[in-house]
Amino acid sequence: MVSAVSYPKDFWLLWSSSIVSGIGDGVRVVALPLLATTVTRDPLLIALVTVAGTLPWVLVGPFTGALTDRLDRRRLLWRVSVFQAVLMAAFTLLIGADATPVAVLAATTFLMTSAETLAMNASAALVPELVAKDRLAPANSLLQGGHFVTSDLAGMAVGAVLFGLGPVLPFTVDTVSFALAAVLLLGIRPPTSGGAPAGRVTVRSLLRDIRAGMRWLLAHRLLRTLCVLFALSNFAVTGVLGIAVLYALEVLGVSQTGYGLLMVVVAVGGVGGLVVAPLLTSRLGLGRTIQVSLALAPVPFLVAGLTSAPLVAAGSLLLVGAGVSIGNVASMSIRQLLVPTELFGRVNSSYRLVAQGLSPLGGVFAGLLAAWYGLHAPFLFGAALFTGIVIFGAPRVSDTAVRAAESAVQEEGR
Repeated sequence: MVSAVSYPKDFWLLWSSSIVSGIGDGVRVVALPLLATTVTRDPLLIALVTVAGTLPWVLVGPFTGALTDRLDRRRLLWRVSVFQAVLMAAFTLLIGADATPVAVLAATTFLMTSAETLAMNASAALVPELVAKDRLAPANSLLQGGHFVTSDLAGMAVGAVLFGLGPVLPFTVDTVSFALAAVLLLGIRPPTSGGAPAGRVTVRSLLRDIRAGMRWLLAHRLLRTLCVLFALSNFAVTGVLGIAVLYALEVLGVSQTGYGLLMVVVAVGGVGGLVVAPLLTSRLGLGRTIQVSLALAPVPFLVAGLTSAPLVAAGSLLLVGAGVSIGNVASMSIRQLLVPTELFGRVNSSYRLVAQGLSPLGGVFAGLLAAWYGLHAPFLFGAALFTGIVIFGAPRVSDTAVRAAESAVQEEGR
């Protein structure tokens, strides 16, 4: 049970802004694919909209990570929220003018995710400054859980309903949510450590910081291994997300609202994973929790790849959502334990570059698989890939390895 006195006011302001913006994220995530289906039914084109949302982690993420270490993280979060509010307001006007071809959808998704890379790096870097080390896993679970409830649970359900009433409505809600989040972020006090400017910010200095972050990451055996495992996992997960709307409408035979409810079921699994993640990390340890999160995926992917029954598919994907959330909490806690505060932004962005680097290819690959072999194919491929990850990769991320890495950090700090 988390009490308000367990965390400072600034953490709760960060949490509240995440809750509010999460509502907008949820309605947008479910409404964008539905909007895309009104433009085209080509699986590859629809998958490309999802791919556009993964490219920033590769193309923009390293730069935003370096900025996180050089600038005031609170101000960065506020500026990102303002930018996202303005961008979604402009996009809403384009929808009203019926001027949203696939290219506009992809460009908007790319820009929104680019801003998100900066916000997520800054938010993750702030958490260790706001809470004690022994509270990192519960704090991450609380932060991610709150966002999950409002985005993937409430937001998606509301988004599906609002889209049925009119395509402009969900994106209007998205705009307002980011504006309110910006107001909340103004209340957070500037951090007392980390994120301080280190000279004038130039392209050359950012590139130097990016190289330093990548070198640090690649030299760290445990985090390097974790990166590869999550890169392969994201390849499979992004692939099925890219064609999920067509899978729901054409294979499962549900309506647009039904697709939104299917995503809500996945989100319920995600929320469940976030709730049990602190318990798992305390009982099993961070390494074994990572292994459990990966082991949850193969069978649900296989079942989803073989069924055309909505309830069976929903039950399977619920477990996938739980596994993703558990893995996210544990992997974030490991990074926050092992990466120095002054390097966190650039190392975390390098981690995400590797972990998300295969996601665009996963989206394209799944779109091609669906076009050639049907909408079940990406799920079957994902089941095979996750099986290989569990057998050959997961044993390398053990509790022993995590404890050894943490001990090395403590020795360096003496």
